[in-house]
Amino acid sequence: MKAKLKGILTLLLALVVQISFAQEKTISGTVSDASGVLPGVSVSIKGSTQGTETDFDGKYSIRASQVNVLVFRYLGYKVVEKTVGSSNTISLTMKEDSNLLDEIIVTGVAGPTSKKKLAILAATVGSELSSCNLCCWCNSR
Repeated sequence: MKAKLKGILTLLLALVVQISFAQEKTISGTVSDASGVLPGVSVSIKGSTQGTETDFDGKYSIRASQVNVLVFRYLGYKVVEKTVGSSNTISLTMKEDSNLLDEIIVTGVAGPTSKKKLAILAATVGSELSSCNLCCWCNSR
């Protein structure tokens, strides 16, 4: 009987240890490029809607578990993916993407205006871009 009790207690202890490793922790760090810190970098957990962005000093903080993958995105830079692992700090240097657009021009109209009245070519952004996570505009639609 004592052997069964010891076995059950051992399994229970193993279960508690496993649950404690699966808990979330706070990950923080600094994101920079060759010229200094990068404010406004999107930091998200791959496969979820949880995310944040870097502050003016390039620093961020996010809650994640050890098995999660953090995705760092910034317009004009290559996307970087880092596995959390056992570390509580993930700092990185982003590299510029060689496939850059020459220009991005975003304009807006204060009130409803038909396309015929505009002196420029107008295009509509489709809903397939609504989850680009590059800016807050897509997410606020």
